Amino acid sequence: MASLLEKRKAADGNQEAIVQVLPLGAGQEVGRSCIIVKYGGKTVMLDCGVHPGFYGLASLPFFDEIDLAEVDAMLVTHFHLDHCAAVPYVTGHTNFKGRVLMTHPTKAIVHTLLKDFVKVSKGGGTGEGLYTERDLDAAMERTEVIDFQQTLDLGGIRVTAYRAGHVLGAAMFMVEIGGMRLLYTGDYSRIPDRHMPAADLPEQRPHIVVVESTYGVSRHLPREEREQRFVQRIHAAVARGGRVLLPVVALGRAQELLLILEEYWERHPELHGVPIYQASGLARRAISVYQAYIEMMNDDIKRAFTVANPFHFKHISHLKSAAHFDDVGPCVVMATPSMLQSGVSRELFEAWCEDPRNCVIIADFAVQGTLARDILGNPSEVMTRNGVKVPLRMQVDAISFSAHADFPQTSEFLDALQPPHVVLVHGEATEMGRLKKALEQHAAALNIPRTLYMPKVTQAVLIEHHAECTAKVVGRLGQKAAAVGAGVRGLLVQSRGGGSTVMHHDDLPRFTKLHPGRVVQRQAMPLHRPFTEVRLALEMMFEGTQGTGDLGRVNATSSPTGKGQVLRIGDAVTLTYQPPEPGSGSSGGQAILEWCGGSDADMVADAAVAVVLQAAGQPPGLPAIEVLRHKALAAGDSEAAERAELGIVTALLGAQFGPARVDADQGLIFVEVDGQHVVINPKGGSVQCAHAALRGRVEKALERMHAALQPCDVSDI
Repeated sequence: MASLLEKRKAADGNQEAIVQVLPLGAGQEVGRSCIIVKYGGKTVMLDCGVHPGFYGLASLPFFDEIDLAEVDAMLVTHFHLDHCAAVPYVTGHTNFKGRVLMTHPTKAIVHTLLKDFVKVSKGGGTGEGLYTERDLDAAMERTEVIDFQQTLDLGGIRVTAYRAGHVLGAAMFMVEIGGMRLLYTGDYSRIPDRHMPAADLPEQRPHIVVVESTYGVSRHLPREEREQRFVQRIHAAVARGGRVLLPVVALGRAQELLLILEEYWERHPELHGVPIYQASGLARRAISVYQAYIEMMNDDIKRAFTVANPFHFKHISHLKSAAHFDDVGPCVVMATPSMLQSGVSRELFEAWCEDPRNCVIIADFAVQGTLARDILGNPSEVMTRNGVKVPLRMQVDAISFSAHADFPQTSEFLDALQPPHVVLVHGEATEMGRLKKALEQHAAALNIPRTLYMPKVTQAVLIEHHAECTAKVVGRLGQKAAAVGAGVRGLLVQSRGGGSTVMHHDDLPRFTKLHPGRVVQRQAMPLHRPFTEVRLALEMMFEGTQGTGDLGRVNATSSPTGKGQVLRIGDAVTLTYQPPEPGSGSSGGQAILEWCGGSDADMVADAAVAVVLQAAGQPPGLPAIEVLRHKALAAGDSEAAERAELGIVTALLGAQFGPARVDADQGLIFVEVDGQHVVINPKGGSVQCAHAALRGRVEKALERMHAALQPCDVSDI
């Protein structure tokens, strides 16, 4: 697949134009969500979970498909195991060096949840498990938090978190790289339930949406209808003396169902003698987190909390384990895990499955390859964990309270966002295919340009993206509308919120917190010929005093001190001539060039420096040193030639930058320019100076001198 990407890049001739979306998990499957996005030299990992139908290394995403050292950031949407459980493995057992982000409640619950996961993995016949508690603690230590509606800049990657509904703290992430916007929904729901609000609708239009497709083209029943059917089935089962098993994920749907049961039991006194047990210690411990983040829930919960704590349950008791359970009479037990693969839910299922009075209700999405999925096919018997087949006589029902988007939610969400590209993940192949076809037909009927993809695991989706930039013109630039197709010259300022504005530099203080400044460049050069010769050379180069070319004209005036002259070269550079001081021993004085840094001014200044150096004459004694060098080269005396070259370089540096001295023993030259000390090793070509700009100027001058001292190659003449 990498070779295909390279071919596409080569064909376009622009490596920045291809977005790669690569599922390492959740491609035509539900579980081990892990999506890699590459664009503009940046790599982002979206979620990092395990597959609930597999164990150990087999449950992990296909990490060997990429170099994890290249991943700049990992964004975790929520605390369910299929989205977060592989995080400590990646941070502790791979070469991943990127940043890890999740919301505040997600981080709080992930730590608690994965501690249980580590214990279960060790005790579940899987050896030492994927990682240790020490790995988990280290992963949480390096995890950063992000708030809803907050935008973080991760070094060229802008990340904004939005509410996803689904469970407490669940986030959708808008990822922006070089103007390309990709929205990853994770698991989301656009319909509020008893405790969670609906998912947000981002204001900015994404170019790509990576969206879950768990329920395909299915349509959820209205919430009120589902709740009524749920409590009626439970009421009927306990009324006939049966037991009701509710296999659930410890966090998320468990809290939703507890709120429903608590309200129903409160309204039906005849049920007060029927106990409700919650058999997850994790769910019990996490209640404190739910209480701490009431503000992240919906308005109903917030209003209820002003009267009493809605998560303080009167009719629900905690059950430590199946061994502590007095299995006598009708009851309702909410137990984990939701897929009936192991744990208390599996123990109770095997104990109750032969009694037709009992009932099991699958309230979450049943993943393929799990017992929960198998019993929905109405088998006459099931296999116990001991390998014994037993009859299945208890009633089996599926009433979905899974807070995943159905077809109407997904279709309306995409219609509102209008993305040109949609990548389907987190769904089984058959349902995903139906969803893809339905969304394509819907888009075609509305004449909406949209391309849909449903990649398998490790199958990359390659999407061309041509960057666009829209900016608002303000201030003096916006007072007069430019003609269509005409250019606008100004400063492009991008705000933290992602908006771009074009303005005149003088308007910066008015519209931003920025203030314009000037960088004044100064270059002093000693003259070894009369200034009249230098001035004549400048006038000839820049078209004379009356020149009208692009470089302007040269005007001579008296200097402010009354000494020498001031030349104005174009509109960019000022040259001040300072005659030699009496008794200084200098014959020509010096020329000082000053200009404000900028591309145009720098170009004029470079040309003026070259003209002045050419016309200023050689430093005193330089011709004699050159004669010595040539004699040494002719005689084959390399040491004498090197000493002569050191003298020549010292003289040239002194002519350009000011007084220079040489240490022949060390082979070093020392120059002081405007209080800045410069140490030069001409043989090695290194320059040491605290002032970066001055260091660069000396390095460039040294490079030119070395080139001038090289013997000419006349072999081709």
